[in-house]
Amino acid sequence: MNSKYLIERRLGGGGMAEVFLARTLGVEGFSRHVAIKRVIAGFSENPQFSQMFISEAQLTSQLRHANIVSVLDFDRDDEGRLCLVMELVDGTDLDGLVTTGPLPVSLVIFLAVEILRGLDYAHELPLCTGGVRGIVHRDISPQNVLLAWDGTVKISDFGIAKARAATDATASQIIKGKPSYMSPEQARGEPLDGRSDLFSVGVMLFEMLCLRPLFAGGTMEETISRLFFEPIPAPHELRPEIPQDLSRAVASLLVRERDLRTPSASAAIASLAVCADYPRDGRDLLITTLAQRFVGSAPVRAREIPQLSPVDRTLVARSVLPAQPPQRTVTAPSDLPSAPNPAPFGFQLAPKRKPRWLWASLASLLVAGAIGVVVASARSSKAISTVAPLADKATPTALPGSAALDVTPPSSPIAPPEPTVATSGRADPAASSAPKVLSPPPQRDHAPSYVPARRTQHAPPRAEGIREIHL
Repeated sequence: MNSKYLIERRLGGGGMAEVFLARTLGVEGFSRHVAIKRVIAGFSENPQFSQMFISEAQLTSQLRHANIVSVLDFDRDDEGRLCLVMELVDGTDLDGLVTTGPLPVSLVIFLAVEILRGLDYAHELPLCTGGVRGIVHRDISPQNVLLAWDGTVKISDFGIAKARAATDATASQIIKGKPSYMSPEQARGEPLDGRSDLFSVGVMLFEMLCLRPLFAGGTMEETISRLFFEPIPAPHELRPEIPQDLSRAVASLLVRERDLRTPSASAAIASLAVCADYPRDGRDLLITTLAQRFVGSAPVRAREIPQLSPVDRTLVARSVLPAQPPQRTVTAPSDLPSAPNPAPFGFQLAPKRKPRWLWASLASLLVAGAIGVVVASARSSKAISTVAPLADKATPTALPGSAALDVTPPSSPIAPPEPTVATSGRADPAASSAPKVLSPPPQRDHAPSYVPARRTQHAPPRAEGIREIHL
C-alpha cells in the first residue's frame, strides 16, 4: 500500500471498516508490524463521513498513553480509501477472555483499573483548540479492550470519539456505540462527558463478575428498555461470594442519574484501589491467566523457564515447561565435616563465620585494658614524685631516749636506698643517751632516684611512703 506498508492478512472487520495485519517497508530492511484499519468502500466517497473520520483521526492521534492504542499514520490507499495505521497489540480482546470462564476477582479489578487509567488520560487531555479539553470514547466495550500477551491492557477504536466542550456542540443526534454498554444519556442523544464512559466500564465489570450481560436483550428495543427501566442489582446480590467493597464500587458506576454517578475516572480508580482484593502484581496475574486460557497461542517470557527452546530463544510455549524446575546442589569441600542441609531449594549453606562485631569488641577491650594500665602507672609515679625534699630544713635536736636517722644526699644522681638497722634482743643503756649515726649500705645500681628527707621519731606521719625505724 503506497510502497509504505505490506498487507499480510485480514484480522477482522465491522460495519464501517476492516482491520489488516501489515508491516512497514523501510530502508535497509527496516520493518515492524502494524495494524491498518481501512474504511469499507462506499464510505470513503461520502464527503460528510470522510470529513468526520479525518477530523477524529487527527484528534485521536494526540493520545499518547500506555493504556491507549497509538495512531501512527493516516493515509489513503491506492483506491482512495481512508486508512488508519495503528500500533499492533499481539494478544486477544477482553471479550475473548470473558468467554473462557469466570475470572479471579483480583484480575477483574486490575483490568478495570487499567481501562480507567486510559480513560482518565483521554478525559483530561488538553487539546488547546478553542478551549476544548478531553475526549469521550463513546464506545467502551469488551471488543475495544485489547489484552497483549505481555500483560498490557489497551483501549482501541477511538473512531467515534468526540471532543468534549463546554457547549452543546458535542451533542450527537445519532446514537453511536453498542446499546448493551452505552449509558442512558447516550441512548437519549444527550451531550456526553467522561461519566458516560464510566457507566460503560461499570457494565463490563458487572458482566465479568456476574457472568451474564446486564442489559442485553433479543432486540435493540428490548435492550434499550432494560437500560431505562429494569432495576440494576448489586453484583453481590447475584453472587454472594463477590466482596461487598467491590460490589459497592461497581454499583456507584451504574447509577442512572449522571450527577449521582462516580464523578471521574480517577475517583473510580481510588474506590477500586481500597478493595481488599486489589492485586499486588496484576500484570503477572494477567500473563498467567492468558497463558492458561490460550494454550499454544500465548507465549511466556523466557525468564520464567529454566531452559530455552533451541527453536525460539525468546518465546517458548508453555507446553515445554517441566513439571518442576530441577534442583541444584552445591557440595562442601571434602575437608569439611558433613552436616545436615538446613537450606531450602537444595542449596548447601556455607559455614557460618564469626561476626565482625565480635572481633571489634575484643579489640576494644584490649585497648581499654592497656589504657587502664598506663593511667594506673602514671598515677603511681605522680604520687611518688610529689614527695618534697626536706634536706634544706634545719635538723631538729634528737630527744633523749630516741634515735634518729642521719641520711645525707649523695653527690651522685643515683641515691642509695634507705638504711636499715639490725638490733639485738637487748637494749644498750649507753645507746639510749645519744643518737646513733648509721652509715648507709653500699650503693646499688638499681637504687631509687630520690633521697628521702631527715625525719625525727616524733615527726607527724606523712603519706609519702617513708618508713620510720625505732631503735
